This record gives sequence, C-alpha cells and structure tokens, in this order.
Amino acid sequence: MSLRIVHVLDSLALGGTETQAVALIQALAARRVANHVVLFHGGPLAARLDAADLTTEHVAVRGFCRPGFASVVLRLARTMRAQRADVVQTYGFYTNVPGVLAARLAGVRAIVAGRRGFGTHLTAAQRRIDRLVCRLAHRTVVNATALRERLVADGMRADRLVVIPNCVAEGGPVTPAHDPIVGMVANFRPPKDHATFLHAAARVLDTVPTAEFHLVGSGPEEAAARRLVGTLGLGDRVRFLGALEPEAVWTALNRFAVAVLSSRSEAMPNAVLEAMVAARPVVATAVGDVPAVLRDGVTGLLVPAGDAAALGAAVGRVLKDPALAADLGTAARRHALATYGPARMAETFLDLYRALGARA
Repeated sequence: MSLRIVHVLDSLALGGTETQAVALIQALAARRVANHVVLFHGGPLAARLDAADLTTEHVAVRGFCRPGFASVVLRLARTMRAQRADVVQTYGFYTNVPGVLAARLAGVRAIVAGRRGFGTHLTAAQRRIDRLVCRLAHRTVVNATALRERLVADGMRADRLVVIPNCVAEGGPVTPAHDPIVGMVANFRPPKDHATFLHAAARVLDTVPTAEFHLVGSGPEEAAARRLVGTLGLGDRVRFLGALEPEAVWTALNRFAVAVLSSRSEAMPNAVLEAMVAARPVVATAVGDVPAVLRDGVTGLLVPAGDAAALGAAVGRVLKDPALAADLGTAARRHALATYGPARMAETFLDLYRALGARA
C-alpha cells in the first residue's frame, strides 16, 4: 500500500511556494506515493499536476475571520479521514492554519507545516497565529537556515524546525546569450528591491551602453518601478515582460547574459536556482541562504543588499568578461543540478515523514 499524503495548497499561481509544492508532489508521485491535493484557488500550475497517483479537491476559503471558517476546517478533517492520510503537508500561513487544525482533529500521524519565507507580507498578528499553529504540527519545514534561525529567535522550538532546501529541475535546452541582456525574475514586491536593480542598471549603462534590462514578474510595486524607469531615463533600455508561464520564464532566462537578484530579504530564492540551471552567471545580494547557494567568485558574484554601486559594478564586470561569465555559468549549472534536484528533495521529505511514524 502506498504512503498517503494530503497536501493543502492555497493556490497554483506562478509563485515560488507553488512551484516548489508542485515539484515535490510530482517527485513523490514518481516514488509511488498517493497524493491528494486540496486547493483553495486554482492557477496555471494546475497543468503540471498530471501524475498518476494524484487526486485533487477544491475547497472555497473566504478568510479565517469570516463565518464558515470552522466548516472549512471540519471539511478538511473529513477529507483527511476519508483519504486515510498518513501525512498532512501544508505550505505557509494560509494553509498552515486550516490544514494543521484539521489534521489534529482527524488524528493524522504526521503533520508537517511549511514556512518558505520571512512572512514580510503578513501582519504581526498573522505571524503570531502562524507560530502558534505550527506548535500543533509535529514538524515545520523551512527552506533556509537563515529562516530557521529567525523563527528560533521568534520563539519557535529548534527541534521542531527542519531545513529542506528548495529544488530545481532542468527546464530544457541551454543556449548561449548573444546580447548584453541583464534580467531579473522577481514579482514586484518590496523585498525584491527593484529600485536598487534600476539604479544599478543606470550605472551599468555608463560602461556598457548597449545593455538591456528585462524584468519578469508582476505585483503591486510594478507601477513604482515604471515611474522610476522614467525618472532615471531608462525608458528605452528596460522591458517589463510580466508574469510568464514556466516555459516562457526558461526562454527569457536563456536570453540573459547576466541574471540578477537584488532582494533585501530572502530565504532561498527559486530564481537563483533556475538561473544557475540555465547556466547563467548570477549576481545576487548576500541575503538569507543565497551565500550558501552561490559561492562568491565560483558559481556567482555576491554583493551587499541595497548597494546599487556594487551591484552595477558586478554586473558590468561580468558583461565585459565573457570568459568569467562562461566559467560562472558552467560551475553554477553543475552545482545546482548535483545539489538541488527534485529527487533529493523528495527523499528528504520522505525521510522526515518516516521519522515521524508515517508508514505505507
């Protein structure tokens, strides 16, 4: 009999958490695990959930403080009992709260919550609630050592926090870049710090006047970024590509001569791993677990967060040194594929589930 896992997902939108959840479910299905996915909202990543050992169920959730939330928890608990779940896996605040509560009601043997970022988008009250709910889980998986340290400092038990890094899969053929395109894949949210990217872009143009800058993503800060492009006089050098499907992201990455991450705050960014697998030279801010992924001068270049001068200088250095760019990209791809494959992540999760007593 297969191990039975109920995954509780908020959505299948084009985001880091969603991409990692889908990758985990696919890798588990390849290991003959029976997966039942409860979705609160759909999204374009739904097309990837086509594994044989997979069933899905949609549950409408309108908010935790609105009438009907208790009935959502009860419905989830009934689903978990009906599926005879050995494990319940949740993926962040919006699924931790109902999913962990329901799993407790259902008496699930292994309840694993998830935290995949610092929660800067959550209110202080939501972060407190999340910490309280995670105490009801048997373990909480985080994707970065830096995040684990932050949560311990916030009062969570160290022995209940398990670090399992993000994974990355090959996206297709890798092609060399032919134009000096500097790109970043990041939704327009404050932690991503597009302003520093754009100020760095202005500096790059002083030394590489043919450079172009491509931004992949969408979000509430996009309008401010567009205004800054005008203020800096970058109008004809910056392209906003919008939110792209995964295959289109891979195509965009293959046009980058340099991939950039300008974030002020990160746990373990998918964008860096994806750029590494695409054999792009990466210039990233030394935040969160980025220094654990990128070895400065070997698999990428690291710069301080918020330092447009340093970011611009590093990008310019790579653009003007094709040999350095090739060496960084080749080493990055080799390291990412060897260290962060989906199979390895799935086996680590399975080891955790078994340690908690889940058995097929």
